[in-house]
Amino acid sequence: MTKYKFSNKNHAEGGIVSCLMGLGALAGIILAVYLSYKRQGAAGELVGNLALASFLLSFFGTVIGLLSYKEQDKYYIFSHIGSTFCGIFTIFMIAVFAMGL
Repeated sequence: MTKYKFSNKNHAEGGIVSCLMGLGALAGIILAVYLSYKRQGAAGELVGNLALASFLLSFFGTVIGLLSYKEQDKYYIFSHIGSTFCGIFTIFMIAVFAMGL
């Protein structure tokens, strides 16, 4: 079955960037958990810095994903995925930081 595309629309660049930032944030937190496990909870500043970087990536990924809806005549599937994933991850990281206080 052949699909034809009668449009010159592309995906929103901000949505793609948002998805990539979300994947980077997820990779950072997975690495932080792994390092903390390997060092039996004594990873210190390294894990904190990775978690903070993951939070910042997810926060700015949310902002960029939401701003990508302003791009005209684009497909917004990556904007939906990126802004939703980064938003949920941002809330998760805020909860983790709040539990640490």
